[in-house]
Amino acid sequence: MTRPTNFLTTYLGVVMATFFFVMSVAFVSVPYAMKAHPGEPMSKPPVTSSYHLT
Repeated sequence: MTRPTNFLTTYLGVVMATFFFVMSVAFVSVPYAMKAHPGEPMSKPPVTSSYHLT
C-alpha cells in the first residue's frame, strides 16, 4: 500500500511547487508591468515613449 501513498505525495508536491512558482511570478511580474502595486492609486499615467501617428 506504500506505492499509492508515494505517488500521492509526489503528485501533491509537484502540484504545490507549480502553484508556488506561478503565484511567485504573478506577484512579481504584475507590479513590475504596472510600474506600481495593484492597490495603490495612480497619480499620473505611465509615460510611453512610442506614439502612433496614423
